Formats: sequence, C-alpha cells, structure tokens
Amino acid sequence: MIVRSRFFGELYVEDFRVRVFEKLQLLPVRERLKVLRREGWNTFRIPLEDVFLDFLTDSGVSAASTQQLSDMMGIGMEDAYAGNKAFQKLKKIFEELVPHRHLILTHQGRAAENIVFRVLMDGGRKPYVLTNVHFTTTRAIVEAVYGGRVLEFPHPEAYNARSEYPFKGNMDVSALESAVRELGPEKVAAVRMEYCGNLLGGQPFSMENFREVREVCDKYGLLLVSDISMLDWQVALMRLKDPECRSKSARVVAAELIELSDITYASARKGFYCRGGFITTKSAELWEKMRVWQPVFEGHPTYGGMSLKEVAMLIDGLRMAFDDNMPFYEIRQVEYLVRELDKHGVPVVHPPGGLGLHVDAREFLPHVPLIPPSRTAGGYPAAALSCAVYLVSGVRTMERGQVSMDRDPQTGEEVPVQLDLVRFGIPRKTYLRGHLDYIVDRLVWLWEHRDLVKGLKWVYEPPVMRFFEGTFADADNWGEILAAAYERELGGY
Repeated sequence: MIVRSRFFGELYVEDFRVRVFEKLQLLPVRERLKVLRREGWNTFRIPLEDVFLDFLTDSGVSAASTQQLSDMMGIGMEDAYAGNKAFQKLKKIFEELVPHRHLILTHQGRAAENIVFRVLMDGGRKPYVLTNVHFTTTRAIVEAVYGGRVLEFPHPEAYNARSEYPFKGNMDVSALESAVRELGPEKVAAVRMEYCGNLLGGQPFSMENFREVREVCDKYGLLLVSDISMLDWQVALMRLKDPECRSKSARVVAAELIELSDITYASARKGFYCRGGFITTKSAELWEKMRVWQPVFEGHPTYGGMSLKEVAMLIDGLRMAFDDNMPFYEIRQVEYLVRELDKHGVPVVHPPGGLGLHVDAREFLPHVPLIPPSRTAGGYPAAALSCAVYLVSGVRTMERGQVSMDRDPQTGEEVPVQLDLVRFGIPRKTYLRGHLDYIVDRLVWLWEHRDLVKGLKWVYEPPVMRFFEGTFADADNWGEILAAAYERELGGY
C-alpha cells in the first residue's frame, strides 16, 4: 500500500507477507551455454530446472494467496462434472465486482478469444478487428484461424521507447474513425481495446481515450471488446497517472471500464492469479450466441475447461485483481529496474508500466539487423538479446518483437515491427529486491559487452506463432565468445 512518509512524501509498503518459499539453483555459465545449444537458442524451450530466475512471463506463474489455497483444497476438491459449489460461489463474486451479468468460463485466454471472434466475425462476413495494439494470439485467431485482418491504430507516441507519454496504450481515435468509414461498419467485427498493452511494454490507456473509443463505436453501431487480462495493472496505472481516476478505488475504475465494454475476455493466468479464462457480456443475445460454443471447445458451463481447483482459485483471484493495493508491488518493481538501469544508460522502455521491464533490443544491439538479409544469415536483436541475458545470468526472459510477428501469410515476407523488445515479465508477488539487483548487475555487464552478441539464424521456423517452438543457431558462434568473456571477468557463475 502507499502511505505518507515524513521523509519521501510517500512510501510503498507491501501489504502481504511471504510464508512459503522455493529454493533456486544457478547453473554455471558453461552449462547455460549447453542448454541454449540444446534448446535451439529459444528461451521458451528451456526447462524450468535449468532456469535461475524465471521472468519469461507473468502468465500462470504468480504466487497464490492463502485464501486461494484454502478454496482449492476445500470446494476445489469436489469431483463434479456439473453444478459444483465453486462455480456457484464464483458467480456471486462476479456479480459483486463485475457490472456484466453474463459469464462464460474457458480454459485460458486464447480459448476465450476463439469463441468471441468466431461469433463476432460471423463466418467471415465481418473480417476486420480494429485494435489499439494486437496480441500474438489475437492475430493468430483472427487471421490464421478465421481468415480476417487485425488492424492497429496506436497512439503516435506508442512506439517511441524513450517517450514519457503516460498513455501509450491509447487508441488513435481519428485514425480509427477514418478506417471505419473506409472499410464500412458492416465489415467490422469489433473494436478491441487491450488493457496495459503487452507489445507496447505494458502501457495503459486513459479513461478519456476509452470513452472516445466508445463514442466511435456508438456512432457506427460497433461492438467494443476489451481484453482485460491485465486489468489489475491497467487500473493501478490509471489511478497513478490519470487525474480522472486518482481519487477513485480500483473497484470503481474497473467497473466503469467494464460497463463501457460490450464484451470483455481475459486470460485468468495473468491478473486473476489462476490458470483459466473467461468472457463477460452485458448482452443476453451475445451471451447466447457465444455460450453455445462453450461445450464444444471448453466443456460444461460450470467448469469451462478449467479444473475445479482453478475455478475455486479464481474466486480470490478476482478479489485481488480489484484490490486497491496488490498491483502496486510489481509496478514499483518495474519502476526500480528502469531507474537503476537508466543510471548506466541501458536502453529500456519509458515510462515504467505494468507487466515487466522491457529492454529496447534494437538500441541495445544496433549492429544486429532486425530482419536478416537471408534465412541463413543472423538477425533478430530481441531474440538474440534474450538468449544472451540467459547466458550471462540464468534469467529467462522473452522476445517480444520481430520473432513474435509471423511472416505475411500471402507473401512469406517478414512484417517489420515497430518495437523489438526483451521482456522481463514479472510474476505477481514472486520475486524480491535482491533478484532485481542481480538482474541490474548482469544486464549492465552485458550492455558493456554488447558488441560480442551477434544475431540468430533459423534452423526450424513454424508457420504460425513461431516464437514458441522455433529453433535457431547463434551467428558466428557468438555464444562461445560471450561465455569466455564472462568467465574471464566474473568466473564460472
């Protein structure tokens, strides 16, 4: 929680305590190099047992609350395919917190997206989804699965990594309206707003911008769909930065946002502290159209593809997502990392947002081409930098840039991205200040030796969402060179 301080103006104090811990192991640098070679220079493929600190993602890896564990071992232990107590209790919490009256459970966020866009795209008759920023699964489902197009209308400051503009998640409303008129409203499946834009470095939008988007939707009879997977950080950042929200509780701000949306969907693995997903809507008609697909893809309405333990854990997960204080823990961690790395000139995304620390890989490795000149040449700065971070620290991160963008399905050519980032995704209530200081130390050392890092070249490239299972080789054997420099200066670990 944030309290007044007699020294600093304000003081952040964690309003929770840690009572269970997990022992971690750091492999020697030579072993880490072997892991990278074995796993095709893709951090997604590295087994957890070979990872020291896991900042790959915030999804499904956050700490659980004592109440979640109690519910999981209580009502979550029911052996019931339908009509379980956990779902009935979950419905009551949704009714208390969420202004939408209709709920559909799914096994994860992309499953929710699948149902939403299957219905809204109407068999291809409405092929366009217009958004502030795309997410990888959204693009794959809309384009690769249902043959549509995702069109983005980001704020002009969205892709300026050094800009301090506080609402980079804003939609460019004038560009949005121009596109609607040009495409024809009848061809638009929905306007989509992503909370705390993932591929922008965890950046929020403002309440004013969200209302303006709602007005465009009302003017042209369009549905407003919100990805609220990171509701907690979006709302917390609005309460910090948005004058309209500073005096309001998290519950009030969240309810206002959800009320303005026709449909929301979420990966509960993120801001709701459990594995699963859900859809909510204010429209009984839309609910009927979507829920008929739930048994086909997910299962009975009272578990929706989730285990009953996860249904039970979502009860307190919802409470924590709407909490006034809980989300500030990770936001303060991002602020600390950005502040400390700024002191050493390491290029990171500004302003500090939600989700995690984001390093600007193109500025970090300007000598590595964003797109390699051929399939056998080295490139992809963020993918290479993510592997280099693991090599010098044992910290697993994620590439969020060129490799996360699939090739154009028609031409087979690369689609250049605006931001090529390495994401240190911060799990909720998991890591401590010492872990952050270790990241700063190793990242600064890598910055000072950045010329040793070359690009990656493809060995195996999947056609869709290639970042998950694609494999690479390090161009010019740079992994060996970097490991040797590390050993000379910092020793075996």
